[in-house]
Amino acid sequence: MSDQTQAKRSLRAADGQERRPKRSKEDGGKTRTETDLEMLVFGADEDESGGVFTKIGQEQRAGRSADEPVPVSDEGSSDEGSNSEGGGAEGGAPLFFVDTERDAPDWASSSEDEGEEDEAGGDADKAPSAAWEDDDTQNATVALTAQARTRKLRVAEDEDEVGGDVYEQRLRRQFEQINPAPAWAGGSATADASLLQTSASLVARKRAQLAPGVLDIARVRNANQASESQSAVLSAEFHPTASVLLTAGMDKTLRLFEVDGKQNQKIQSLHLRDLPITAAQFVRGGQEIVACGRRSWYYAVDVEHASVMRLSSIPGVPKLKSLEHMRASANGDRLAFMGNSGQIHVVAARTKQFVATLPMNGAVSDAAFTADGNGLWSIGADNEVYQWDLRMNRCLSRWHDASPFRPTCLDISRDASYYASGDHAGVVNIYDTRAVRADHEDRAFFGVKPLKCIDNLTTAVHGVRFNHSAELLAVYSRRKPGQLRLVHLPTASVFTNWPASVSNLGHVQCVAFSPQSGFMAVGNDAGKALLYRLQHYTSY
Repeated sequence: MSDQTQAKRSLRAADGQERRPKRSKEDGGKTRTETDLEMLVFGADEDESGGVFTKIGQEQRAGRSADEPVPVSDEGSSDEGSNSEGGGAEGGAPLFFVDTERDAPDWASSSEDEGEEDEAGGDADKAPSAAWEDDDTQNATVALTAQARTRKLRVAEDEDEVGGDVYEQRLRRQFEQINPAPAWAGGSATADASLLQTSASLVARKRAQLAPGVLDIARVRNANQASESQSAVLSAEFHPTASVLLTAGMDKTLRLFEVDGKQNQKIQSLHLRDLPITAAQFVRGGQEIVACGRRSWYYAVDVEHASVMRLSSIPGVPKLKSLEHMRASANGDRLAFMGNSGQIHVVAARTKQFVATLPMNGAVSDAAFTADGNGLWSIGADNEVYQWDLRMNRCLSRWHDASPFRPTCLDISRDASYYASGDHAGVVNIYDTRAVRADHEDRAFFGVKPLKCIDNLTTAVHGVRFNHSAELLAVYSRRKPGQLRLVHLPTASVFTNWPASVSNLGHVQCVAFSPQSGFMAVGNDAGKALLYRLQHYTSY
């Protein structure tokens, strides 16, 4: 090894020793920074009361460096105070400190003074100051006459060069003239806050209307594939808010399924030993299920608390032999039991107490609630239609319809724009309620004419059901297999592509639409709840 190489290494070693921080022998050769770091991580010893946390408190309160001594008051205690407030372990440094008005930093008092000056000066608008300034921009010089696009920025014709800051201001002014601020940018903070209080969509999307002729419908897995009924499914009902389907039938069992079109898992089932079920519906916003049949009693099942209540009869009403014909209002506040001799008994869904009896001249064929639950429409075997106001429990209007032959069923759309009735001859009559009211006022009792007569069914009609938007009407009969048709509104035309010859519907017993018509459930005599996806409706 040469002498020159050894000399270079000696110089490097000497330079490294000079650059290394000096280590204290008392601390075992550790630097001051390492000692402070250990105190932060492992805590200070009892004899090291002037630890890192104390230094931080001293620096924040007095604005002194960590190396300056802490002044001691006349009582012999330091500015830090005792460990009784914000102190750590006994004899150790405090783990936190509390800011008080006495210990407030300088910037707090200065901000308060600025606030007082702002209050004294009123509400004068002040331009916000720049966050930072670029020296290069201020020192730059731009030649305005060098290019055609910069000549328009000149204030005077003989102006040749401007500074960088002036050039920036003129570019901003030119941009604002070409692109003025939109109206929404000047909205108040209150308006913005109101928009942020909801998670709903801020853009209203108008859904296209359902087209007539061909219906886009797809068969998915059966809703009750996890547990099929042991008898015909006489009742199917969707939950008003959740993706749940309720099925019931003569096997005395209520079944709940989660509807997704793929798995349709079973949620729960309840067997009622003494009640073959003919009708079951959700009430009270889906919190309760009311089930009834050809018995003088019925059941109320609390879904949330899993409790069952058996009600022997309707209080205040002579005991009825059968409660099989029951309807529940859309809001779940009222129940209507159709009895004998043209009487409809209204019961409060929450308390199960009798409310009123609505009398008709003939036997009751069917009834349907309005969407708000304050109205009830009913039809009798004598072809008379009644419109009831349940707030006053009186008949608002009544007319005779000569079109149907012995009516069997009735339903009214959610927006009350249509109502439909079926008869024993297989004919479904669709009415425009506005035209019905006009005809009823002009021609009194006789003179109501239907909008359209649907005669695609060949046997007695057992049910009619509108979807949520009054664009679809399902009509069905139980007498023959495959007797189900979907009618388009307002054209009142039957869809030609469904059901197909291979649909295999069986003897249809009931039909139900989901709250937003995304699904349609069809119960048949084989104990299956067929499920169909209506592609036009994107929501459940």
